[in-house]
Amino acid sequence: MQSLRSSNLQAGFTLVELSIVLVIIGLIVASVLVGQDLVRQAELRSTVSQYEQYQASVATFRGKYNGLPGDVAGETNFAFSCATGTADGDGDGVLDDTAQGQALQSGELVFFWCHLGAAGAGMISGSYAGNVVTSADINSQTPRAKAGNNWGVFSTSGVNYYIIGAGLSSAGNNFTTLDTLSPLDAYNIDTKVDDGQPNRGVARAHGPAANDPDANPATGAGGCVDATTADGVYQTTVGSLACTLSIKMIL
Repeated sequence: MQSLRSSNLQAGFTLVELSIVLVIIGLIVASVLVGQDLVRQAELRSTVSQYEQYQASVATFRGKYNGLPGDVAGETNFAFSCATGTADGDGDGVLDDTAQGQALQSGELVFFWCHLGAAGAGMISGSYAGNVVTSADINSQTPRAKAGNNWGVFSTSGVNYYIIGAGLSSAGNNFTTLDTLSPLDAYNIDTKVDDGQPNRGVARAHGPAANDPDANPATGAGGCVDATTADGVYQTTVGSLACTLSIKMIL
């Protein structure tokens, strides 16, 4: 009997021991969350650095080749190895693809990356082929954004933009824009390159849409932007990916 009582007394943890275990678990969880946040902040800073690199490379390209990458005419004379056959632009200073209705996946909108990369002028890291983007080769046509998904370029009203969040739809070869950033992510990038306002300035919020990089951002509960104010504000309390971001190409 005495032996059984002693065995029962030794079983289990005391309240103090349980408290210590819970504190340790809490510290581990907190450190993991902090680590994830630090990693994400590093990805956002790297995305801004990519944008700055592209801006500098475009300026250098224009000075050397007297044209905009992707749009420059006569690229075969520059010995670029882009696309099957030729990857000439039309030289009008606007990144577009009228044949595809500015569908993001072909023409000047992919020539841009090829002209800048190792197959072209070698001014950015990576080598991009300049072919029509398909589900099998998106990363060989456009660079990955450090914040997620891919970089793209497009034009609207004669103004050229980069876009963070180009990708492929679940349908396969339909190149589209995807929600890549949380509203807080988008706000952080916006404040680093512009004014932190989603609907004005150099950086602007957009929503996902097939072949429409200029689509309006989602509003309302769980959306990217609170549209109840005149210029809108990022809904930074929304934790899910709800934003695509475009940044003006300053020439």
